[in-house]
Amino acid sequence: MRLTAGARLGPYEIVAPLGAGGMGEVYRAKDTRLGRDVAVKILSPDTSSSAEARQRFEREARTISQLSHPHICALYDVGDGYLVMELLDGETLAQRLASGPLPLELTLRYAIQIADALDKAHRAGIVHRDLKPANVMVMKGGVKLLDFGLAKPAAAVGHSAIQTVEPISARGAIAGTVQYMAPEQLAGRPADGRSDLYALGAVIYEMATGRAAFGASMAPIAPAALDRLVRACLAADPDERWQSAHDVRMQLAAIADDKETAAPAAAGAWARWAPWAIAGAAAVAAVAALSFRAPKPASAPRQTVRLAVPPPRDGDFFQHLEAVGLSVSPDGTRIAYAGHAGADPRRIWIRTLADLEAHPIAGTDGASASFWSPDGNSLAFFAGDKLRRVDLRSGAPVTVCDVPAGVGLAGTWGADGQLLFASIEGGAIWRVPASGGVAATLLKPDRALGEARLNWPFFLPDGRHFLYLQRRIDGSGHLMFAETGKPSREIRTMQSSAQYVEPGYLVFAAEGALVAQRFDAQRGEVSGDPFSIADKVDYFYSTSYADFAVSPTGTLVFSSRDDEQRLTLVDRAGRSVGVIGEPGRYQRLRLSPDGRRLAFDRFKAGAFDLWEVDLERRVETRLTFGQSTEGGAVWSPDGRSLFFSADEGAPPHLLRKDLISGREESVVAANGFFQEAADISPDGKTLVFVQRGAGGNDIWQWGTDGSRPPSVAMVTPFDEEGVRLSPDGHALSFHSNVSGRYEVYVAPFPPTGLQTRVSIGGGAGARWSRDGHELFYATFDGRLMAAPVRPGSPPTVGTPVALFAMPRPWLGFETDPSGRFLAVVPESGAGQRPLTVVLNGTAALDR
Repeated sequence: MRLTAGARLGPYEIVAPLGAGGMGEVYRAKDTRLGRDVAVKILSPDTSSSAEARQRFEREARTISQLSHPHICALYDVGDGYLVMELLDGETLAQRLASGPLPLELTLRYAIQIADALDKAHRAGIVHRDLKPANVMVMKGGVKLLDFGLAKPAAAVGHSAIQTVEPISARGAIAGTVQYMAPEQLAGRPADGRSDLYALGAVIYEMATGRAAFGASMAPIAPAALDRLVRACLAADPDERWQSAHDVRMQLAAIADDKETAAPAAAGAWARWAPWAIAGAAAVAAVAALSFRAPKPASAPRQTVRLAVPPPRDGDFFQHLEAVGLSVSPDGTRIAYAGHAGADPRRIWIRTLADLEAHPIAGTDGASASFWSPDGNSLAFFAGDKLRRVDLRSGAPVTVCDVPAGVGLAGTWGADGQLLFASIEGGAIWRVPASGGVAATLLKPDRALGEARLNWPFFLPDGRHFLYLQRRIDGSGHLMFAETGKPSREIRTMQSSAQYVEPGYLVFAAEGALVAQRFDAQRGEVSGDPFSIADKVDYFYSTSYADFAVSPTGTLVFSSRDDEQRLTLVDRAGRSVGVIGEPGRYQRLRLSPDGRRLAFDRFKAGAFDLWEVDLERRVETRLTFGQSTEGGAVWSPDGRSLFFSADEGAPPHLLRKDLISGREESVVAANGFFQEAADISPDGKTLVFVQRGAGGNDIWQWGTDGSRPPSVAMVTPFDEEGVRLSPDGHALSFHSNVSGRYEVYVAPFPPTGLQTRVSIGGGAGARWSRDGHELFYATFDGRLMAAPVRPGSPPTVGTPVALFAMPRPWLGFETDPSGRFLAVVPESGAGQRPLTVVLNGTAALDR
């Protein structure tokens, strides 16, 4: 703690530290003017620079200043960076409960006092949002409510602040303490006074039993009236709870006055309802334990409950349109996901639903996707160009086999120890023993039969039969039923990956929704019509990606949120000077040679399409209309045509669109490899494009008049991406991971083998100034850099300097004739929002 005895904050002299936690430090101090002892609270050093922490600190002061109540800690004074509060002599309720439950008399007394304090706050239009035992101080005269740092103002309606207020959130995180949070808070929805009543119910239960309300076995509460009151507080639906703290206080007082308070609650009452009501809080994790271990009467129906799982602290979930980073253990009690915390590398994390937090798995750096062994003891994952597995009980990760480089991989684990996997390009489905070896081709597309890609394998419960998706040259998709050594057969048409859940359903995406359909896993036949189980799941038509995972037992996890960006005009100082078009999900963009039109990719209905906007009139025109993705435009020098990539039943290949006639034609034959237009020479005679090969992304070139076939311009065992030609056409810029991390380079064009590194400490996405004398690029810590360039062969590059820090890293940018930047600026990221987890999902399916 920062302050020592004798230090002064205004008229307050520090006497001794009292404690630290969360965002603040608290000290005992002497008010030298009035001669009384007080408590002084300051921000802790590691949060004092946080704007959010300062906002919370100031909000706590404003909130407490509005409340004067015998059971709310009083605020005496506010100074520069500190609060002065009533000094309380006692212990927190959390400390008291560490030694066991409270007597019924104390439980009721404290509950009445907390409810009275909440009633006061709610009448003032204030929602606490973080009620928990650690924020209640127990003293000889009763309790006092502490820490209004997460409180938010709301309109007071009747006796309760029930006008909803937006939750305070940092990078998609949910504010509060998960164990005591109502379902609406955990789902990221607005909280109101009834959310505090949910927390009050959890606190009362804990006082009465000495156990957290989400425990695996729920003890009955006596008396029965208190049991009923707590049950109403913990209802998953806010409309089914008590609607005001005033009414809760009145009910508690009546129970305390009742002479028959010794009557026990009905046996098993908690076992009947707590598994779904408390799990419906979305939270807390032991819900899974309730679902699988808590004894329930035979007549009690299995209830479907939903909970929200936040990303790692200060990080996000890995989300990519070519790979699903989610998987669920076979018994449905653990979720694995790829993600990162803070500046740490991306790893596999496992969230056991009986725990409040997820934990990273050592040795999984760079992982993109994972899948479980049938016994749930091991996890296989893809990282770089390796398939690896880890024994979750004891071992370090070991390599199983080499795989095609890239993130677009999916796998599945059979009962006989065989692993199947496929890349998003769909060139084959491979088989390899879990013990390791060389992967063998199991299935390959038969182009004579119109097959273009085979991917998304998924073993059925018998561990022998498996599903996979077949995409045909005509763009259609078909779900296939297969067994090693036997011919595959079609189950139904489908454009999404699919997984199986007991007692007999397929789960997949259709038209952006997550749906289920009856399925006989032995016969490989569907029946009935698909029906929706979630209104929206993140889905991409071109790769058949759907961001969900299921366990055979009925646990489902999925992401339903889209990224959202703005096309923003930014000046050289980093200031936004305008926006273009509506918020949406954007990808690549390219400014026309005259700087008057902007071509861009925008996501709608599961795919990207190519659009252009007239920057003077702000009129948008849609340029492509296929069901699959088209985009990544490159303008011809005269601005009359565009080269772009399209996925037409095969990995994206190159086309040209005449903007006068609207006619489209393929210019480089689809060869089974991902192709993306990069740039065109100033004379319009050479198109440079990137092609994904066996060793990564390489630079190719093609003569636009057809006189020269495609040829390699630069090929290495590493990735070369983000390729741009200089305005004079004599140099190209690109980023490569040849050094172990991505750096920006320039090289003569046509390439001579010489190249110069531009970036220092990492960089990507370089763009030339319109005159070719500067090269701009983004660093991985969010800065836009500018490096001076003197044309030549090779060009001479000066030392880069930082222009400004980007509050949110751009997803792409262009330079315009006036020296400003047109950028794809993120407004919200799906990876920073909670995942939705559904427990006992088949209960709803059966109904």
